[in-house]
Amino acid sequence: MTVEFEECIKDSPRFRATIDEVETDVVEIEAKLDKLVKLCSGMIEAGKAYVTTNRLFVSGVRDLSQQCQGDTVISECLQRFGDSLQEMVNYHTILFDQAQRSVRQQLHNFVKEDVRKFKETKKQFDKVREDMELSLVRNAQAPRHRPHEVEEATGALTVTRKCFRHLALDYVLQINVLQAKKKFEILDSMLSFMHAQYSFFQQGYSLLHQLDPYMKKLAAELDQLVIDSAVEKREMERKHAAIQQRTLLQDFSYDEPKVEFDVDAPSGVVMEGYLFKRASNAFKTWNRRWFSIQNSQLVYQKKLKDALTVVVDDLRLCSVKPCEDIERRFCFEVVSPTKSCMLQADSEKLRQAWVQAVQASIASAYRESPDSCYSERLDRTASPSTSSIDSTTDSRERGVKGESVLQRVQSVAGNSQCGDCGQPDPRWASINLGVLLCIECSGIHRSLGVHCSKVRSLTLDSWEPELLKLMCELGNSTVNQIYEAQCEGPGVRKPTASSSRQDKEAWIKDKYVEKKFLRKLTSAPAREPPRRWRAQKCQRPHSSPHAPTTRRKVRLEPVLPSVAALSSGGRGCQKLHLSSCTWAGLGIGSVQCWKEPPTLNATVGLGRLEAGLHRGTLELSCLSTT
Repeated sequence: MTVEFEECIKDSPRFRATIDEVETDVVEIEAKLDKLVKLCSGMIEAGKAYVTTNRLFVSGVRDLSQQCQGDTVISECLQRFGDSLQEMVNYHTILFDQAQRSVRQQLHNFVKEDVRKFKETKKQFDKVREDMELSLVRNAQAPRHRPHEVEEATGALTVTRKCFRHLALDYVLQINVLQAKKKFEILDSMLSFMHAQYSFFQQGYSLLHQLDPYMKKLAAELDQLVIDSAVEKREMERKHAAIQQRTLLQDFSYDEPKVEFDVDAPSGVVMEGYLFKRASNAFKTWNRRWFSIQNSQLVYQKKLKDALTVVVDDLRLCSVKPCEDIERRFCFEVVSPTKSCMLQADSEKLRQAWVQAVQASIASAYRESPDSCYSERLDRTASPSTSSIDSTTDSRERGVKGESVLQRVQSVAGNSQCGDCGQPDPRWASINLGVLLCIECSGIHRSLGVHCSKVRSLTLDSWEPELLKLMCELGNSTVNQIYEAQCEGPGVRKPTASSSRQDKEAWIKDKYVEKKFLRKLTSAPAREPPRRWRAQKCQRPHSSPHAPTTRRKVRLEPVLPSVAALSSGGRGCQKLHLSSCTWAGLGIGSVQCWKEPPTLNATVGLGRLEAGLHRGTLELSCLSTT
């Protein structure tokens, strides 16, 4: 609704009626817009909550997809649907952002700025109109015989009328602008919101249209899955009925699992099952654990994720026997040099099976490591691989153990490459140096002689547990920190895998034979000069004549190197000079001595010679029968 400017100059009743109608319309429009803005704010807040919840739902779908990685059909379906739902969530976010900008923010600004400005102008217009009416009343009431009052009333009316006309024109302009802007703001905001809705549904349709072929394919597979599931259900019911019918004819009063063991099992597990183990604490409690015999060891664990607890580290050093002298039944004991372990099976048959499995594992462990290893330890003048390669009876078992040894030793820091040239995947080792070598460097080490380096194969030779443990404790990184501590000098260059054999040989000789790269130690302090000893033979003055034995006391006192003669002491006492090992003057028949004091034992006739070191003086006491 527009207002004519001519009407505002006349200030006619039509103008005033139009103004009242416009003002009422603006008040109603303001109320409706405020309500719409509040409803839009509520919609946006609810939409944001929906988006947040939808994001959580999509995250749950993806987590379920990760959990079902073993089933490709379910995993692929959940992954694709999760991605599509995530795109829909993004489209929802864009829609609500557009609604906030187009409806909430735009209409809110129109109400707070334009409508407020109209209200302020209306207040000024109403005040000026009241002033003009008062001026008209005063002008009409002015008497004729008072010219000054008439003149004053006429002037005030003129000024007020001019101000009213000026403000009325501005007010009409404000009304017309507000009416035009009201159309634009409302239409523009709603059109923007509907464009956002159109884009949202258009993008959603395109997304789902691309997903439609996969959904149709999945629906067909789902129909087949329903049929297969029904068939599988009938098959399971048939098996269940058959097993239930069979169990009715059997006696399950004492059920026991299958009792078998296999020493040559490919997995290395000879036997496994549940056993009760008696604790070594004061309460002697019994706990049920899952035991297994593997790699010549007896181990157990409580849960699958728990680390294996070793009961017997080497079955070759233990024995097994049934126990009939305790209160519990079906018990047997595994005895090792350091401890014993009491175990209990669920039945006599299971106990016998476990005892036989342990005995068979002990015999198998001795077959895998024959007694010839002892002779190799005494004199290993050649590579131990010679006897290992010549052995054809145990080639399969050695191959399996060789791979295990290779993996264990190569897992040590620095052992993934040759310790001398850096060649990857070394399969040879120097057992006295503790380093892993490639095949070329191992040949150079052999040429040095066994007094410098003893070479052994990680895959072809047999390895003792102690030696394997030593190799795992050292490693190329640790050894090279010692033998290559000072190899940064000028002209010193460590060979690589592509270097010539001459360079590698020169480096290995400098490193291990000449030991050129060891860190120099500080000079040791000078030793004290050796001290010579003198012996003093004394007779005990207060000995009883009735004593069955006599006690002779000999004192060895250190003297200076210049003293070389016999000196005499007081009455009944003689001093005797001793050389390094001259004990004949003391009447000692045989002497046993150790490198480290404080105790030195000797045998004298029928008596006993005791020695002790006290503050630099060695006292020898000889007890003999008379």
